[in-house]
Amino acid sequence: MATVPSLLNASFLTPKPLTQHKTLPCTKPTSLFFFPSAFASFSTLQRHRFNGQTPIAASLKVTFGENVGRFKKTLGDFTSLNYWVVRDYYRLVDSVNALEPEILRLSDEQLTAKTSEFKKRLSQGHTLSDIQAEAFSVVREAARRKLGMRHFDVQIIGGAVLHDGSIAEMKTGEGKTLVSTLAAYLNALTGDGVHVVTVNDYLAQRDAEWMGRVHRFLGLSVGLIQKGMTAEERRTNYQCDITYTNNSELGFDYLRDNLAGNSDQLVMRWPKPFHFAIVDEVDSVLIDEGRNPLLISGEASKDAARYPVAAKVAELLMRGLHYNTELKDNSVELTEEGIALAELALETNDLWDENDPWARFVMNALKAKEFYRQDVQYIVRNGKALIINELTGRVEEKRRWSEGIHQAVEAKEGLKIQADSVVVAQITYQSLFKLYPKLSGMTGTAKTEEREFLKMFQMPVIEVPTNLPNIRKDLAIQAFATASGKWEYVSQEVEYMFRQGRPVLVGTTSVENSEHLSDLLKERNIPHNVLNARPKYAGREAEIIAQAGRKYAITISTNMAGRGTDIILGGNPKMLAREIIEDSLLSFLTREAPNVEIDGMEISRKVLSKIKVGPSSMALLVKAALMAKYVGKSEGKSWTYQEAKSIISESVEMSQSMPLKELQKLIDEQSEMYPLGPSIAITYLSVLKDCEVHCTKEGSEVKRLGGLHVIGTSLHESRRIDNQLRGRAGRQGDPGSTRFMVSLQDEMFQKFNFDTEWAVKLISKITNDEDIPIEGDAIVKQLLALQINAEKYFFNIRKSLVEFDEVLEVQRKHVYDLRQLILTGDNESCSQHIFQEKLLDRYMQAVVDEIVFANADPLKHPRYWSLAKLLKEFVAIAGNLLDDSFAAISEEDLLQSLKQLHNSNSVAIDTFHLPNLPKPPDGFRGIHRKNSSLKRWLAICSDDSTKNGREQFLSRLWIVSGGIIL
Repeated sequence: MATVPSLLNASFLTPKPLTQHKTLPCTKPTSLFFFPSAFASFSTLQRHRFNGQTPIAASLKVTFGENVGRFKKTLGDFTSLNYWVVRDYYRLVDSVNALEPEILRLSDEQLTAKTSEFKKRLSQGHTLSDIQAEAFSVVREAARRKLGMRHFDVQIIGGAVLHDGSIAEMKTGEGKTLVSTLAAYLNALTGDGVHVVTVNDYLAQRDAEWMGRVHRFLGLSVGLIQKGMTAEERRTNYQCDITYTNNSELGFDYLRDNLAGNSDQLVMRWPKPFHFAIVDEVDSVLIDEGRNPLLISGEASKDAARYPVAAKVAELLMRGLHYNTELKDNSVELTEEGIALAELALETNDLWDENDPWARFVMNALKAKEFYRQDVQYIVRNGKALIINELTGRVEEKRRWSEGIHQAVEAKEGLKIQADSVVVAQITYQSLFKLYPKLSGMTGTAKTEEREFLKMFQMPVIEVPTNLPNIRKDLAIQAFATASGKWEYVSQEVEYMFRQGRPVLVGTTSVENSEHLSDLLKERNIPHNVLNARPKYAGREAEIIAQAGRKYAITISTNMAGRGTDIILGGNPKMLAREIIEDSLLSFLTREAPNVEIDGMEISRKVLSKIKVGPSSMALLVKAALMAKYVGKSEGKSWTYQEAKSIISESVEMSQSMPLKELQKLIDEQSEMYPLGPSIAITYLSVLKDCEVHCTKEGSEVKRLGGLHVIGTSLHESRRIDNQLRGRAGRQGDPGSTRFMVSLQDEMFQKFNFDTEWAVKLISKITNDEDIPIEGDAIVKQLLALQINAEKYFFNIRKSLVEFDEVLEVQRKHVYDLRQLILTGDNESCSQHIFQEKLLDRYMQAVVDEIVFANADPLKHPRYWSLAKLLKEFVAIAGNLLDDSFAAISEEDLLQSLKQLHNSNSVAIDTFHLPNLPKPPDGFRGIHRKNSSLKRWLAICSDDSTKNGREQFLSRLWIVSGGIIL
């Protein structure tokens, strides 16, 4: 087994010498991605076949130049604004630490009573800043007692950053979840509600259960919003002091509330649903998801039959001849030849004919053909095309592409076409979170996007120091001319690391690539786990991540963003203990097989060391198994697989929230009732101790080998995503290393139209082999320039989307505020507010206009009008604004009134109402604003010299009278 010195001095960490050094001319091609002159300093790596002893990769030594670079970086940190901001926060840390001895002496009851004390002080005029240090100290002590976790000083800084409405950038493994409890508790004391927003349901539930113990212990209520909840459940949870939810559920609840027909359908805290939010993975939510607005759709056209026809036409058309594509913005443009062929195939004279519009369907079919690939953008499952979230690698079953794209994809795959849709309500995440008076966020990667956060949200990014120094080694990027060469080197590097015993995490960008690499590793007989959107892998996500830091563990993942679980060297003892409990007890609790497809179980486990369970734990496992079997048999209970897993989950939760003595007391009190839950809880605690011992021992060995090695197989369009992958290694001061391997055939190079053909030829001249990698500072600079250009491009897209949405936001906020006032306010305040709003006033007049013109012909006498229908619709929209006196009006009454008006020679404008009909309600205050319009219409329409002028006069008069009554 290699030791630390031997690994550090191995050829894996030293560059290979050039067999032949070539000096390249400093000529500059017309379209450059890499500057040829830079290649004079590149190192070429001699290709090796793995023989069990010689490694295939290379990296940079720690040189004098690097030491100088570190000194410059340290000096830069010292002179940065971030350094002085963090230094200022240490004054708060000192205050919190000074209060700790006093808080430690408090009993549980006294600690809980602090919440009431804080609320009382706030009601007496104190501010949150006045009680911040003491509140943080209380939360720190509550977390120590309930979670066994004490906030580090840097986590206190993180909590202060969140409270100040900024973004706390904390590296992976630094405890962002625990940090959120500080700001959430402090801001919840006002009673206005705090939202802790995560990226998925799993994380929201985990945090509500886990961190919720602290808040509940301190006397605050904790709510959880999950997919599938009823309106009543959502309403109850939103009323809690602290509510955990995911970003999409929050957005859709806001939109649904503003489509509600009555106040009983509202679920949020109206009239002020937003107070303070802490957004986890804030860069993912506000930037990566920023291009995808939240939409609520309704069924629209019935043109489903056109999509399969358009898909057939798209198959006939050839790229370059019949149409051109722009990969950067997923656009398609038909050529003259393409238009002619499409019109011929569809037997139409004009693709853009308004009466027979085929253009939209053909263009969408071409987009589906070129830009939407199975196992990359979507997977097909159970006859449906399901979107894969490019950021998390997860399937999003409820999400669909808009504007006919999803139907085009369904047609391409030969699936059943679902109805097209029309947008009923929409909002972007940027606009949604701007509704919060106070907003904060936390993530491991936000500094590169600080300018955007400042410009869009006025939120600075504060880099919170790590608790322990980061000793991870980020090795030089390697560039390959071909994709095949890249994948060959990736598989060789994985094999080398596997032989050493180091755990490896390989990040890929698609399901397709992850399974291609899996096939290459199978050829080399390397056991591994795959984590992507397919059910057979996604069903084991928690287990895979729990095992990913163990010795010999090889994990291939589509994307690690938003996974929510740290990779702990040696394994995650809590997850592993839970696995042992489930493996031992599920067969006794249920006979039902799991309803998920499982793959790769044996190949991934056979090389991992078996966890030894002690005699006491084994005895408890046997006892719990027998109890489960007896309860099911004697009481005739039969649990489903999911119900059985829920029993274990609840028992594990019980073990974390109740002391061991209380659990044992429950068993003694219910000895005749076979208390299954407490028995499983005690068993879990015993197994957990064994797992902690094993993981600690194995973790020490993995650290000695060099820690987790992360391999990125392509660069993303944003440096943040790459940094997220790098951050999986070297958590909390652990050793680790990262390496990115890219090929000039990767999608990003094609998407941004970089001419890489010359670079491929140049590499061939240097190495005589296109599959040999090149590396060096120059290539890093060029790749970084490419990513920065991509970031600027997508920033401009988000900026344009936000600017467009801001126009809609003015109208949306105006209308939504009025709707909520109508739904939640009293009648008098609603009436006063409504009639003060000129916009709504005009809208009401337009509605009345529409009803009248649909039923009254100004060219005909009133006896020929559809008075019965007009009266019915008029009374229907008036609702409660008309008193009972209007209910008795008949069609004949209305006709006689109009005839009398028809024969009148003059009209009193200021006191106008229809003759012999009830006067408008006295509470109406808008009548005088109608006078000018009425006078103008009278001047135009009452001229008897005009053809049918008298009838036009009556119809216009009726319109105004209708507006007056409303």
